[in-house]
Amino acid sequence: MTMIREALADTIGLLKRRPLLWLSGLIIAAVTAGDILITGSDSLAGTGSFQILALLVYPFIIAAGYGIIREDSNDPSVYLRYGLSYYFRVLLPLLVIIFASIITIMLVIGTTMLIGIPATADFTMMIAMWVMIPIFLFTYFYDTFVVFRDEKIFDSLRASITLVMVHGWKVLLFIAANIIILLGILFGLAFLWMGLLWEKMTEVAEMDPDLISEMTGDEVMALLGPDALMATAVVLFIWALIATPFTLAFKAAFFRRLEKIPVVQQEIGEYDEKGRWYKY
Repeated sequence: MTMIREALADTIGLLKRRPLLWLSGLIIAAVTAGDILITGSDSLAGTGSFQILALLVYPFIIAAGYGIIREDSNDPSVYLRYGLSYYFRVLLPLLVIIFASIITIMLVIGTTMLIGIPATADFTMMIAMWVMIPIFLFTYFYDTFVVFRDEKIFDSLRASITLVMVHGWKVLLFIAANIIILLGILFGLAFLWMGLLWEKMTEVAEMDPDLISEMTGDEVMALLGPDALMATAVVLFIWALIATPFTLAFKAAFFRRLEKIPVVQQEIGEYDEKGRWYKY
C-alpha cells in the first residue's frame, strides 16, 4: 500500500506539472460525449462507429501521454511525436491481445459444446470474462514497456507477463485502488446527474415501484426526456476528462516504482556430500 500511496502522490504531481496530459482526457471525453449524444438520440446511428473511433484514438493518447511523462516535457511537439511514432507499437500488441482472447474464448466454447454444454448468452459471457480477465491482467503493463522501455510487440507482452507474475499482489492491489478511485469519481458525478434532472427524478420517484422495476434502461431514459441524454453526456464528459489522464499518470507512476524493486532470482541446484554447491 505504501507504493500505491507514493504512486498516487507522483500522479497528482504529474497532473499538476504536465497539463498536456489533460489533452488526452479532453480527446476521450469528446469521443465519449459524442457517442452518447449521437447514438443515443438516433438508434440507427448506433453502428459502433464511435467504438471503433475510440479504439483508434486510444493508442495515440496512451503513447502521447506516456511520452510527455517519459520526456518530462510540456512541449506539444513531444506529445504529437510520441503519439504518432509509437501509435502502431501500442496498437499492434493490443490487437494481438484481443485476437488471442477471441480465439481462446472460441476454443473454450467449442470444447464445452462438444461435451454437451449449450452456448447460451449467459454462459458465453461467463467464459469471456474468465478468459479475458487473466489475459488483460498479465498484459496490463505492455504499453508502458513499449513507450518507456522501447520494447517490441511480443517483447512487451512477455515483459508485462513477467512483471505481473513477480509482483502479482502489488499489481492486483494497484488495479483495485485504481478502480475504487475511478468509481468514487463516477459516484460523485452521479449526484451531479441527479441534480441536473432533479425535477424529472422526483416525478419518477412518485411512480409505482413495480412499474419502474419492469422498465428497461432505454424506457427510463425516454421517460426522463431529452434532458437526461444531455445530462448523461455532460457527466460522462467530465468523468472521461478526469479519469483518462489520471489513469495514464497513475499507471506510469506505479510502473516506474514497481520496476525499481530488485528481483531476487533463486538459483536451482544442490549441495554434494562435501557441501559444495552445484548449479543446474
